[in-house]
Amino acid sequence: MTDFGAELRRLMAERGLSQNETARRVPCNPGYLSKVAAGTKRPSVEIRARLDNVLSAGGALAAIEAGPAPADDTGLIELARRAAASDVGSATVELLADAADSMCRDYPVMDAAELSARAREHLRYTTGLLDKRMTLGEHRELLVTAGWLSALLACTLYDAGNRAGAETARRMTRQFGDQAGHGELTAWSFEIAAWYALMEGQFPKVAALCEAGLEHAGVSSAAVQLTLQSARAYARMGDRQAAKMLTTGQAILNHLPVPAHPEHHFVFDRDKYEFYTATIYTWLGTDDAAAEENAREVAARCLSPDGAVLWPTRLSTTLVNLGLIAGRRGDLDEAVSLGESALRCGRRSAELLPRAAELGRDLASRYPHDRLVSGFADRLNVEHRAITSR
Repeated sequence: MTDFGAELRRLMAERGLSQNETARRVPCNPGYLSKVAAGTKRPSVEIRARLDNVLSAGGALAAIEAGPAPADDTGLIELARRAAASDVGSATVELLADAADSMCRDYPVMDAAELSARAREHLRYTTGLLDKRMTLGEHRELLVTAGWLSALLACTLYDAGNRAGAETARRMTRQFGDQAGHGELTAWSFEIAAWYALMEGQFPKVAALCEAGLEHAGVSSAAVQLTLQSARAYARMGDRQAAKMLTTGQAILNHLPVPAHPEHHFVFDRDKYEFYTATIYTWLGTDDAAAEENAREVAARCLSPDGAVLWPTRLSTTLVNLGLIAGRRGDLDEAVSLGESALRCGRRSAELLPRAAELGRDLASRYPHDRLVSGFADRLNVEHRAITSR
């Protein structure tokens, strides 16, 4: 890993490229690239290939082994555990909690399959400690850490197309949350189920799951997320209740502190609220001018000052929203261009292809014989086959 980072730094210096400019060209998060260059993050094969291309390394950079799999850091945690006075020890519990927190912050930019592997390894290690002799406090903290790892795994497995595995991980989240008496974790298990239902078109079920989750959530990020998922379901049903749920979510958010790490997947911040608002008003279709203004602001916040993509999954969905609005006002060229751009944003969630397919269907109904529409449909078919063939 040190060799890869050193060669990356040498090539950037030789080409006269800053980390920000290199990240913009890849594209990837500049902070992520900084960690790769420093040797503290292991880049995926895809990122290594993109860096090699951007830096014209002729395959030499991509060929360098980027170090041991990140899951190997459980070995270091094991050493810390053995050095502690008890079977587990507070240092081990803290290290595992920090590792889980770090992985949750990696969700916006890291490949879903790679992050799933890391989360699964840490979850296996964490649950393996639960039968050790420890204090009640340590036992509860391990349950909470296992809960966050399960919640993350439920999301990454769903992104990767493993619906059965995702549901198992979601149920584990509920189990760990209940055992630890951690209401927010339990609430997230309902929210994740609601997300699945939303992606699968079961909109009344979404609203019911969100209502059940809110009974556990208190004033938390999970509560905001549940109200916004409920709003999205109501918007899909054309129900003005969506606007009421948006207002409810905003009221809860106003009571939460500004997060230190808004990239954390289970933390809700103001920008994320605006992202959901843009989608909800796009679906309602009651004021396309306002919806477009909101969506363009969200898209702008997904980019760094030098144009690097900071939030690829958020940006891709927002571009689809803008494509739907462009199609409704008769600008087919822009609508297709926005849809194509959404598919090139990098890190994908399970939401992107269904939303892009929604755009394709909408355009096909408005412009049934246009070659741009058929070309976009062909691109979507290729993307879908690539996912199902994994």
